[in-house]
Amino acid sequence: MSIYQDLTIGQYQAQDSIVHRFDPRIKLFFVLVMVIFVALAVNIRLYLLWFFLLLGLFLLTKISLSILLRSLKAFILFFLFIFLLQVFLTSESFGTYFYLGYFQIGTKGIENGIIYSLRLLLFILGATFLSLTTSATELLDGVLKLSSPLKKLKVPTEELSLMSTISIRFIPLLLEEGVNLKKAQMARGADFEGSFIQRIKKTSPLLIPLFISSFRKADDLAVALEARGFQSGKKRSSYQRLQLKWMDFIMAGIIILFSFVSVLLIL
Repeated sequence: MSIYQDLTIGQYQAQDSIVHRFDPRIKLFFVLVMVIFVALAVNIRLYLLWFFLLLGLFLLTKISLSILLRSLKAFILFFLFIFLLQVFLTSESFGTYFYLGYFQIGTKGIENGIIYSLRLLLFILGATFLSLTTSATELLDGVLKLSSPLKKLKVPTEELSLMSTISIRFIPLLLEEGVNLKKAQMARGADFEGSFIQRIKKTSPLLIPLFISSFRKADDLAVALEARGFQSGKKRSSYQRLQLKWMDFIMAGIIILFSFVSVLLIL
């Protein structure tokens, strides 16, 4: 579980940067548009286009890239699994390098492995970008404002927004709880060393107390919301009112421009 200690999804990093000062609706709009294009198309040029835009925004956040790289360590096995799955299960009638048992290793499989790994990377970077540059309050306000037109369709936007925000905030809490449980067991003499399979077997007993702890936290949170008078469908005011600034309109224009280029790449 130690590789997940540096996971940054759900952990806000306060900085005085232009990206942090963006309206949360603009950042949500950017991530939503990127995810839609990446999910609908299988095009490595399209993926690289959005990757470099996302990387440029990360550089403007003044957040150390080492924090981002440490977070990506937790997903190395997922990237490797996706890549190998495409390499071994993609067959082609030409360009084959060699056969490995019953598996056919070819250029198409390697290409698919790179494409789908990059797609997964963009999804993870998008979620990390939001959590690092947007506080929980701003994120909730942004989701509420963007989803407000759905109220006319009787969609419980406030509940969905609150659930999504709480889910993101629960990620670092659960990781921290897991690390504390592991340290407590090590203090009692537990050994978590060994091969990869052995470490999984030794760590799996921690899942039961981790789930129990998460259920307790969820129950305490529900009681706290009820004590504060949270009711579904009630109109609420906000301490901080969102207002678009000139830099938000510039960012929106950049997103629209990249969207237009993405459509040209797809076509």
